[in-house]
Amino acid sequence: MDTNDRTSPRAHFAFDLVHYRKNAGMSQVALSTRMRCHTSLISHVERGRRAPTLDFAEALDRIFHLDAHFANLYRQISHSPTLGWFARWVEEIEPQAVILQSWDPLLVPGLLQTPEYARAIFATMASADQIEERVQARTRRMQIFDTPDPPVFLALIDEGVLHRPIGGPKVLSEQLRYLLEMSEHPRITIQLVPVVAGCAAGMMSAFALARLRDGAEVVSADSILSGQVTGDLDSVAQLKMRYDTIRADAYPQSQSQQAIEDAVRKWTK
Repeated sequence: MDTNDRTSPRAHFAFDLVHYRKNAGMSQVALSTRMRCHTSLISHVERGRRAPTLDFAEALDRIFHLDAHFANLYRQISHSPTLGWFARWVEEIEPQAVILQSWDPLLVPGLLQTPEYARAIFATMASADQIEERVQARTRRMQIFDTPDPPVFLALIDEGVLHRPIGGPKVLSEQLRYLLEMSEHPRITIQLVPVVAGCAAGMMSAFALARLRDGAEVVSADSILSGQVTGDLDSVAQLKMRYDTIRADAYPQSQSQQAIEDAVRKWTK
């Protein structure tokens, strides 16, 4: 990205970050120390290779004594009409979560998708000018794992996902390698639910649960025609029970990793 081109909110954010950092006489290392993040993250945001999180933007406003300048730019970046009902989950729930749990019967969960895998999915349901916007929005979600205190993420995935060549063998094999890499993250647990388990409880739809910093619990449930994000106690209790039922049939993480490795070999032959 050319950060001298400030026509997009993301480029504007990158340009202003460089401007305010240099005016403050701070190196990337010094700023990263103040931000309590890796220096590489500062570099990536300044070059436009990574989009900022809200916490990142608010920290910059505090350090440079600005009145929500970077926070407002973040909101312009994160605003995406194509997200529809799911925008609340992405913009408000995930960044505030201490525990995230997801169940996905058909696809790799969005938080763990590579850009190429996501692009292959969106190519079937979005216009050409919307695909990259959606891919970038999905990629930005992964940045919650770059924060000093990332959430715990428990991902349940149907085993059949390993054998569904979304985007073709190469895209899937790279996606599965990325799953293996992320499974080594200390806050991420990935478990496969074997096809032979039947898993009737999970066949209705994908869904996710979040416990927030204030103790509140929220769920999102997706379907072909609609979806919802809600903190309704009955809905939360119902999906928590369903999640526990599905997880009871899941492989342990070590066995899940072995199954993913086997699938990688299958798709790279």
